[in-house]
Amino acid sequence: MMKAPDKNSFLMDTRLQKDIDYLENLLSQVIEQQEGKDLLRQIEQFRKLCKELRLKYEAPKEKKLIQMIEELDLTEAAKVIRAFDISFHLLNVAEENFAMQARRDQHRNDAQYKPHPLEESFALLGRESHLYSAFLKLFNQMWIEPVMTAHPTEAKRQTILEKYRKIYLLILKKLNPIWTPRELEILEKEIVTEITLLWQTGDIFLERPTVYEEVKGILFYFKESFFTIIPQFYQEVEYYLKKGFSPAPSTPFPEIPPFLKFGSWVGGDRDGNPKVTSKITEWTLRTHKDFILSLYLQSIQALIESVSQSKHLVPISPELAKSFEEDKILFGISSEALHYRNVHEPYRQKLTFIKLKLEETQKYNRWFLEGKPLDEEKLSNFKGYFNPQTLLGDLEILRKSLRENKGEIISTRLVEPFMRQVQVFGFHLANLDIRQEADQHRKALHEVLLKTRLHPSFETLPETEKVSLLSQELLTVRPLIPAGMTFSRETEEVLNMFHLINKAQATLGPEAIGSYITSMTSSLSDLLIVQVFCKEAGLYGNWDQDFPMARIDIVPLFETIDDLKKSVSIMEEAYQHPSYKIYLKGRHHIQEIMLGYSDSSKDGGILTSAWELYLTQKKLTALSGKYKIKLRLFHGRGGTVARGGGPTHKAILAQPEGTVNGQAKITEQGEVISSKYANRGTALHHLGLLAAGVITASLKSRRKQTRERVYEKAFNLISEIAYHRYRELVESPALVQYFTEGTPINEIGLLNIGSRPSYRRKGHRIEDLRAIPWVFSWTQSRHLIQAWYPIGSALAAFIQKNKKENTELLIEMYQSWPFFSNLIDNVQMTLAKTDMHIARLYSSLVTDDSIRDAIFKKLTEEYESLIRVILAITQSQSILDNDPALQHSIQLRNPFIDPIHYLQVRLIRLLRSGSPHVEKEKLTHAILLSINCIATGMRNTG
Repeated sequence: MMKAPDKNSFLMDTRLQKDIDYLENLLSQVIEQQEGKDLLRQIEQFRKLCKELRLKYEAPKEKKLIQMIEELDLTEAAKVIRAFDISFHLLNVAEENFAMQARRDQHRNDAQYKPHPLEESFALLGRESHLYSAFLKLFNQMWIEPVMTAHPTEAKRQTILEKYRKIYLLILKKLNPIWTPRELEILEKEIVTEITLLWQTGDIFLERPTVYEEVKGILFYFKESFFTIIPQFYQEVEYYLKKGFSPAPSTPFPEIPPFLKFGSWVGGDRDGNPKVTSKITEWTLRTHKDFILSLYLQSIQALIESVSQSKHLVPISPELAKSFEEDKILFGISSEALHYRNVHEPYRQKLTFIKLKLEETQKYNRWFLEGKPLDEEKLSNFKGYFNPQTLLGDLEILRKSLRENKGEIISTRLVEPFMRQVQVFGFHLANLDIRQEADQHRKALHEVLLKTRLHPSFETLPETEKVSLLSQELLTVRPLIPAGMTFSRETEEVLNMFHLINKAQATLGPEAIGSYITSMTSSLSDLLIVQVFCKEAGLYGNWDQDFPMARIDIVPLFETIDDLKKSVSIMEEAYQHPSYKIYLKGRHHIQEIMLGYSDSSKDGGILTSAWELYLTQKKLTALSGKYKIKLRLFHGRGGTVARGGGPTHKAILAQPEGTVNGQAKITEQGEVISSKYANRGTALHHLGLLAAGVITASLKSRRKQTRERVYEKAFNLISEIAYHRYRELVESPALVQYFTEGTPINEIGLLNIGSRPSYRRKGHRIEDLRAIPWVFSWTQSRHLIQAWYPIGSALAAFIQKNKKENTELLIEMYQSWPFFSNLIDNVQMTLAKTDMHIARLYSSLVTDDSIRDAIFKKLTEEYESLIRVILAITQSQSILDNDPALQHSIQLRNPFIDPIHYLQVRLIRLLRSGSPHVEKEKLTHAILLSINCIATGMRNTG
């Protein structure tokens, strides 16, 4: 059914096309069985027409397509959309499976051999032995943390995602050559069952998901992927390190620290989302602990069943024997009370005690989770683990005993992988970051100071006076708030969160909470306000300035272009501020700073955003070095190019030299989590790419600093041109109307795809709109201007200043400067997904002809200009010639997304007409299905 337009493409790998045809055939069977031949015939007609229109546009054929769409009633329209949606998902499954098999082929076939990214990174050590000492230092300070978020971008229900994962696993299973024809028939029936279930399952949220549901949704990836693959990830690191570099015999092989861990915002991010309360955050933390303990108990049970050595055949260490006796005393039972088969099996006995301790730990956590009272007697009788270090201590006793008694392979294959999981996940699962908007802090402190009669109008003070007042407060040892004083609900919530952090660290461990992030940070006082609240909650104390207490990272988030430009001066003020210097001393002179890609792109355009982020990283790194501060940059990337997305490995390598330093904290946004991490093989590959990027970027010197300065000077000029042209567009009142009417922004607001509102504040100005729905809307309508406007005219203007010299310079920059090549390649991807013919279709929804024509003309000219410039810079014949796999994937999808666009425009027009004869509920449902379907087909939401 889906055939690539270009049959001569080398990417028409028969295996991929065979899988696509196979799955499409099964879907056709299900549709025919469930709905009859008429619907299947309609779908085939839509496919045929749109494919022909892609090969050669003919107005009569388009007219026929529109007529066919007009003839569909709402029930038929919904069924057609659902058929295409499932088809796109099955295509995604086939492509993911093919990519996995292609990677395996590259390792099996010497002629096609392509090194694993980690192998390439560690090969640097073999080629440049002087890097080994730098590598050892790097390894000991490495910190890689993918952070899961629940931004409103994942438009699919968890139930649906799980069914597609089952289909993926069945396709994988089907590849095994051992099956008989009968067994293959049974496997096929299993796939058909899942497709039938998909057809009969509602695939959009009928109600907006709660934060509780979002938390549980993220746990799916920890259970199905992360927990299982972490031991394998570290084994891969060790394998490729040994393969890439062998130190001198006198040099010990480095122990690999647990440098890769996980973070989450789900249940902790309250920026613009009043539904995330301190109560929900506490529930999230307890749920994290309960969840990871359940996984540990499953692992321990598996170990009990596997580790079966008899003490009559293999001795044990004295330490293990002593530990076992201590456990018997602790639990007040003898070894005979254990299961009969454990009597002569000391490893099983020890593992059984570990299981008992974990069960006790989980029982106590569940009492807290369920809100049950805990009296002193219960607490004093606690026999579980107080922290993961004590669990690791028990496992280390097992490990050493095995290694000392001919059980090295048992330790390596069974015990040590579990130890690695405990090192990574602890009792907290993931570091839960807390995020709140700076304005909420200002309002809360204003109310506190007003009620305590310390100052009547904090919010209206000049910055210097705010800093002075906050500095005085940070020097005092008295509490700021008298006992029993109450405040508004909003202020109480801000204060409660800081007290909860204190409580969580005390009862769940310091790793339970990650960072405290202040979004829209615009001044030093925004940092000091958080420090004051930390002091009030017992998270910061300066009574001993030699050993100050600072128990959480205070992290500014710089998001807008203006704030990015101010960030260096703000941080220099912070580094010089007496109280903040004490705080940094308590944090071992580590400062985490978050950079926002989404809002800066919406604010200044993709090109200027990329440039200001590049400059900011360089300047913050230099500034932090000047003050001997260890800087950790937290990249708030989205899933799409306009929000800092794109291949993570390439993005890390494109960072300014000297800014990575073994540290990478990166958000994994809602819509890419499932595509990256739903399946273990793909998840392992992505984590490997992430680690390889960090290692390579940290060790490799580009050695072309003179030319890089030339590139930076040129790009700075291009950015200035682009910024002014972008602001000219978005500040135009005409664009507001064009955007509101010519994209499905209002209809997207009806889609229940996240707990967070689309707007930061009441009102519907573009500046109040969150970056995610801004991007989602332009993407749905195939404009995608957020990812390429006005790069074409900015580059063209630069070229015109000296056509020959500047064209050659841009070609050189593309070939030699990772920052520029990464940007251009990401823009190419968005250009390939942009379709101005479909965009014109959406523009017909704009009611003012003059606005529609003027804006669309401007966008079309910019689009055409950019294509010309990109082809000149990349010296290509077509967009994405440098990435034929992606080029092929987009070409494959485009003809079959088209009918859904035509349908969506028709449905939106009908909804907006306000006709009383329309079944509004059915109509809205069909529109929401179309939004889901287009997002699936393009593999993009926001």
